[in-house]
Amino acid sequence: MTYKYFLPLFLLLSLAANSQDLQPSKPARKWYIPDHLKLQFAGNIGFLSGGPGYISRNKTLETDLLFGFLPQKYGGDALVTITGKTTYSPWRIPLKNAHYMAPFSLGFYLSYTFGPQFDTKWPTYYPKGYYWWATSFRPGAYVGGKVGRDIVLNKRRRGLEFYYELGTYDLLLISYAQNPKYLNLSDIVSLSLGLKLDF
Repeated sequence: MTYKYFLPLFLLLSLAANSQDLQPSKPARKWYIPDHLKLQFAGNIGFLSGGPGYISRNKTLETDLLFGFLPQKYGGDALVTITGKTTYSPWRIPLKNAHYMAPFSLGFYLSYTFGPQFDTKWPTYYPKGYYWWATSFRPGAYVGGKVGRDIVLNKRRRGLEFYYELGTYDLLLISYAQNPKYLNLSDIVSLSLGLKLDF
């Protein structure tokens, strides 16, 4: 599977030349310039997705805007999504050799899928209340964790993280609640893997 390439990539990047001299100072970043870039595999928001994000000053809250793509051979249709994610990681534990770990993260997302086959509201020929959900929007939630380290690229110290998430979305949760005898948690939970690089 594709996710098996993420760990070697993370290890390779973490071996970047830390012996380079850091710039003595860098200008303050404008508030609207993103803090990091993420690349994610799976997670109900596309086969691959990526985009910029922001992090709070205490590094516990992240907000991301990811653009995803699901190839036709995996989804029946070639799908394009846009997703807003918010992740809260309350604990950051320092490890050896500039590594660190955030053992627990909790997050929520809202994704929108483009295409004429998806509706923001159901067509009028359906009776009122027949369907209550929009097919183009999907809210979801996830838990996970991450490990990272500080590296030096282009004479600047940056953070590199590898993260995982176990998540689901509204329709799957409702199906599970209505059919607990026929569905297991493994039927509604998906695994996603990702990399985050600080700017």
